[in-house]
Amino acid sequence: MHSGALGLLCAVALAHGTPPQTLGVSQSPWSSNGLVAPTTFGLLVTADRCTWQWVCSDHLGLADREQPSWFTTPGGAVIATAFSGLYLSRDRGCSFTKVPFFSATGAADFVVSDGSWWITTAKFGVTNGLARSTDDGSTFEWTSLKADQTFFNAVRVAPSRPQRLYVSSWYFEPRLLRLSVSDDRGQTLSAIDLPTTVAVGNVFTVHAVDASNADLVFASIVDDTSMPERTSLLRSSDAGRTFSVVLQADGRVNGMRQVNGVWWVAVGDRVFSSTDGSSFTALDSPKQRACVGGAGDETLVCGRLVADQFVIGSLSGAPILTWNQLTGPIECPAESPAAKACSITWPVERAELGLATDHVATCDGMKPTPVARGGGCQTTLTPLWFVSVVFFLRRSRRVESSALR
Repeated sequence: MHSGALGLLCAVALAHGTPPQTLGVSQSPWSSNGLVAPTTFGLLVTADRCTWQWVCSDHLGLADREQPSWFTTPGGAVIATAFSGLYLSRDRGCSFTKVPFFSATGAADFVVSDGSWWITTAKFGVTNGLARSTDDGSTFEWTSLKADQTFFNAVRVAPSRPQRLYVSSWYFEPRLLRLSVSDDRGQTLSAIDLPTTVAVGNVFTVHAVDASNADLVFASIVDDTSMPERTSLLRSSDAGRTFSVVLQADGRVNGMRQVNGVWWVAVGDRVFSSTDGSSFTALDSPKQRACVGGAGDETLVCGRLVADQFVIGSLSGAPILTWNQLTGPIECPAESPAAKACSITWPVERAELGLATDHVATCDGMKPTPVARGGGCQTTLTPLWFVSVVFFLRRSRRVESSALR
């Protein structure tokens, strides 16, 4: 292919969104060794950690320029939350149903604990709040936590005390940084307003609760007016009544977890660890676009392929996922929405990932597929006319929506 045409193809493939990147990793509900990984272009799933399949978002019915957040439940449901609503799949992502309950508010965060689904909403110009389902998503109801001019962006449940809920909320004018706390599974909640002296910033988010101490909670405040954005990680040992800053770094928190008493948190391009939750040290790897997650006691991280040689890896730096391990769209019945939509847009994704048209997924040494210098596209790619047509038919959904979450 002529170099000019190759450059145009790369531009077309990348013009409709951010470069492909993993955003998290967690245990698969369908296999003991499996993983699921939200990305900027959909959800990736694997049963064997060798080959991975792709759940695209083109058949959800999202609004233009929406990038959903992805979740799975212990029962095997796949959840996508977005400003336009909450989308639910019970067939591993082959088809999704938009839940009418959230049509007006959209949905932000999602957590499952002790048989209950907890969902927050964070859409501008509506009454937001905390909703709950106790029947595996068949029905939903609002809790008493609802308010105007408030973004309820995150909910966490104390592992040692399922009655204890923490819900973070914020707003820009008038400035609001609030932690709502419940000790009766959301029947009643008390509000704690953080003073402006805690840290600079507007976006307040709760991230994690200690495994054995329900009063020990971590949150963050992001200064979204600075370039780059600056995060202050906060620690409270008294159920949110007071907070202290334990870490400051560029970027936003992208995952926090505790394993055997050790805390791991990703902020911006780095992952940090702490044995006491008060003093954090940066890991050497990953070096860019970090996240932290895992399965059971295993902690896994995200990285950038060109900098870290993986997009999901172990703490030792061993690759768990590189793009060459993708087989293509998830296997679904031929007439399913995913089979129709994802097969059409897969050539675009394949081009963005730098994979050849005759790509066959391999796990040979977990080595990343070589890519051409510069744009990340290889020279053996889908014909330009086809990618261009698919691009213009496909809606752009990869604009960061985290500013209101």
